[in-house]
Amino acid sequence: MKHYDFEEDFHARDRKQSRKERKIAQKTDRSKFKKTDESIKTSAPIKEHHLKGKVISISGEGSSVDSDGKIYLCSLKGILKKEKGLSKNLIAVGDNVFFEPITENTGAIIHVDERFSFLSRTDISGKKEQLIAVNIDLAIICISIVEPELKPALVDRYLIATEKGNLHPIIVINKIDLLKRASLKEQELYKEFLSVYEPLGYPILSVSTTTGIGIESLKSYLKNKTSVFSGQSGVGKSSLLNACFGFSLKTGELAQKTIKGTHTTTVTQLLHLPEGGYCVDTPGIRSFSLWKLEPKDVTSHFHDIQQLAKKCKFPDCTHRTEPECAVLKALAQDKISSLRYESYKNLMIQAEEGSDKTTWD
Repeated sequence: MKHYDFEEDFHARDRKQSRKERKIAQKTDRSKFKKTDESIKTSAPIKEHHLKGKVISISGEGSSVDSDGKIYLCSLKGILKKEKGLSKNLIAVGDNVFFEPITENTGAIIHVDERFSFLSRTDISGKKEQLIAVNIDLAIICISIVEPELKPALVDRYLIATEKGNLHPIIVINKIDLLKRASLKEQELYKEFLSVYEPLGYPILSVSTTTGIGIESLKSYLKNKTSVFSGQSGVGKSSLLNACFGFSLKTGELAQKTIKGTHTTTVTQLLHLPEGGYCVDTPGIRSFSLWKLEPKDVTSHFHDIQQLAKKCKFPDCTHRTEPECAVLKALAQDKISSLRYESYKNLMIQAEEGSDKTTWD
């Protein structure tokens, strides 16, 4: 127990503590929010004239909300603007909202329903969580054989994000028609990827919008579901949706000098599918950092490596340099893929450091 030498010192500290307690009480006092509830999900009271709708796109002008087939351009009302916390965006495509009509085609969102799923990443500042889409069933992780090249480590990040967001992932490998003219290294990478990831139980579709291979299988997964298409720029997300459903979404060519995709989709938008269901088309990403990545997220995803880790000599083995490491031994004996191990190691290091800032250019 700490003793105070002077009475004044004691009372000074006591006054300081009292001021601190008053500040905390003021911050937690919700009386200043008389017209709102405690969070964005329970904002202003819902009245008879308020309309319900779904956010189908977001732009600099506001949120487009579909209410019984009519589109309203909505802003956020009052306190909803002030309670961002660690979220970059309070509203996301897929949100179910109530809004107050202002004019025939505009409104103000006053309430956001609770979400049952989400796909998010860390924003470019590294300080906020950026919601990509919410209230979705499937995450369609789009990659390609070449142009841009297949990146297993990026797939792992998406898979972890779907686990964190309560989504079912489907891996779609586009441009399978380019395999014939791909380099030997690219062909071997494709084969190894399939051999490693198919046994893990994730649905994997190899497709081509040029030849039509796999398109019907993809359509069957999407029917009567709400899905989000996400992936690197240039993998052909919009082309896949055009091939599946006859949309006329804008597509673009790769920059030939860099073999990087161009951002032909600039706005995340919710599309109604002709045969039932919805899908979210998103702009291509050039970085996908996981929000609040923790070691447990990594070990949960790499459960195959975690099973091997139980045989390591040291319980706190990092599987990098330790002697008698069962994981390193399995790696040396080709019992686990170097693709899988390198992805695990890099993600674990970043989780331990508290940051995941990998870019995918």
